[in-house]
Amino acid sequence: MPEQSPPTSAVAAANQFIKFAMAEPQYPFDQMKLQKLLFYSHAWHLAYDKGPLFEQDFEAWPWGPVVRDVYIQTKNAGRGRVANFLTEVKWDADGGPAVVAPDGVGNAETAAFLKSVWNTMKSYTGVQLSNSTHAPGEPWTIVSEAVGTSGKPTISNSIIKHVFKKKLEAAPANPAA
Repeated sequence: MPEQSPPTSAVAAANQFIKFAMAEPQYPFDQMKLQKLLFYSHAWHLAYDKGPLFEQDFEAWPWGPVVRDVYIQTKNAGRGRVANFLTEVKWDADGGPAVVAPDGVGNAETAAFLKSVWNTMKSYTGVQLSNSTHAPGEPWTIVSEAVGTSGKPTISNSIIKHVFKKKLEAAPANPAA
């Protein structure tokens, strides 16, 4: 099945998670957690044959998978709560560049998908989610063991999809289905 075009951007997905976190401030929400929520959303989107969630690549950084553009905009939060919406450059109606803070992820299906990821993972900390990306056989681990993380290599969508498709295949059948 050919991969579909991305329905959103990493920044738009990040802003959606920031909205969820603002609505439920009792849950931890730092830049590490945001990165891992983006990673798991993208990974499961690939595994369910919906294509990449967004075009931006994940890189293998020492603390796990990272989208560089999102990191650059959230690094000043440190270990504190990410509370500011992110921006990206888009073309305006006159064909010129415009800086925008995406408000929405393109369609209701994508928003619902991100909400399901949020609901599943909202109680975990960034460190807990980062630790899970470092488990044996995970995409970050595969890349970091093969080439290290000092150069922050790309974690290919093909590796991510392969690992997460195997997780789907290994999951017990849903008797309600």
